[in-house]
Amino acid sequence: MSRYAIDGGREGKARLKLLARVMLPTTSQLLKRVGLSKGMKCLDVGCGGGDVTRLMASLVGPEGKVVGTDADLEVLTMAQQDAVTERLDNVEFHHTDASVCQGEDENDLVYARFLLTHLSDPEKCLNAMVKACKPHGLIVIEDIDFAGSFCYPPYPAYERYAELYQQVIQRRGGDPNIGPKLPGMLRRAGAEGVQVNVVQPTHLHGEGKFMAAITMERISDSVVSEDLATEVEVKQVISGLTDAAGDPETVISLPRVFQTWGRRA
Repeated sequence: MSRYAIDGGREGKARLKLLARVMLPTTSQLLKRVGLSKGMKCLDVGCGGGDVTRLMASLVGPEGKVVGTDADLEVLTMAQQDAVTERLDNVEFHHTDASVCQGEDENDLVYARFLLTHLSDPEKCLNAMVKACKPHGLIVIEDIDFAGSFCYPPYPAYERYAELYQQVIQRRGGDPNIGPKLPGMLRRAGAEGVQVNVVQPTHLHGEGKFMAAITMERISDSVVSEDLATEVEVKQVISGLTDAAGDPETVISLPRVFQTWGRRA
């Protein structure tokens, strides 16, 4: 069992909401490209703050249904509150492990974003996702190739952050660069007609530039507990990342995001 390296809770939810805003254009485009439409029944595995769950719910309409699952009960409770606030009656949230099949042969589309990278056994999760699909249903994955992230001009703090992020995810049993492996993994899990697309949100200004600094804050406890850096160094890295984000000359990216999808055989 992997140990999630990014702190959750209310502050973790705020980070996920920022990430959702940054990813909204490309994730929306992906869901429309694969054919998400009115009346579909969908499953969002490892849904976190439920931002994509609610997006899918708006796309499938009242005649459709979306279930979001996550292991973080506190974040899941806040996701449910958001759905109530937005008056979405076609959404449910379930507290469960990502590798547990949620209703075999039941869903038109099963989705996961930035989940498999954290799992020590992502194949088990993928197998469960495929089983949760109806025959010929869609499995859609978005996950990262962290080594592809960049800051230009180079900042030492960003380079250290990229190193520490990859190290701590590996220490906790995950794979920070799982993205390129997804098409093969999805085929082996039983999907056909697998396709892939790569996107990389990149920012010259705006809140997306602060994603690295905020993520570094949320992994700081894990980095220190794994003896990868001291508290003093972590604070220095966060400060350097904040400076980089505030510099109008810098260009800062998210990791490369591999969008991969296919249909259950």
